[in-house]
Amino acid sequence: MGDMPLPLVFVLVIVVLGLFIFQRMKLKQGLAENQDKNFGAVADRMGLRVEAGDPNTNLLYFMEKMGNYDRELRASGQPYAHIASFLVKDGVKKQDLIAVRRITRTYGCFLQLKLRQPIAPFEVVLRNPNQYLIPTEDMAERVDLQEAPSGNPTVDAQFVIRTLDPRVAAALVPALQILSAQLFVHLAGDGDELWVNVTRMGLPYFSAAPEEYMLAVETAACALEGLPLPARMAVPGAPAKALGQ
Repeated sequence: MGDMPLPLVFVLVIVVLGLFIFQRMKLKQGLAENQDKNFGAVADRMGLRVEAGDPNTNLLYFMEKMGNYDRELRASGQPYAHIASFLVKDGVKKQDLIAVRRITRTYGCFLQLKLRQPIAPFEVVLRNPNQYLIPTEDMAERVDLQEAPSGNPTVDAQFVIRTLDPRVAAALVPALQILSAQLFVHLAGDGDELWVNVTRMGLPYFSAAPEEYMLAVETAACALEGLPLPARMAVPGAPAKALGQ
């Protein structure tokens, strides 16, 4: 450390070690206090069963691992009328070349629902999202999708609905009312699939209210297919009861 006095070196070492220990303690405390955001708990809150991955992986503190790795968490089930699946996948691959190191990072998180009949393509995001919670729009480059009003002034002020069929916008109102309190919103559909694409920054917000996202996706599916709207599950995995009961 050059000409730095030895006592000062000891002080700096103690400070660094203290900060490291403090951060580890805070992380441990945070994990203990947010076990409801573990993958297994999140899946259970959506009425899904874990099929792959460590159910104790915390989605609020979903951090990259050290070195090369490929991680996949997967759950599926039928909590309502439609079959649903939830996938979180990420990884890092490092390659040492002659003069440089190439690092490839992958990430994806989707809540997906299988429809019984095809629908016109659409995509919904918040009109004014937080700069850190801007979703990845899967159909952003589709110029044939145009913004369509839903007929609900509150919904139209909060959300941007782009679709090939303007009638879709009105059908999505009940689902978007469920999502109106969420800071991260993405909802899209095309053909026989309907999904939510969750960014890494949006994942902690999703993990705080997974049952709301699941209910919104199912509500959108039922409305688009002309089915009765779903009742909210009273307890994750338990039989549903009518809203307001």
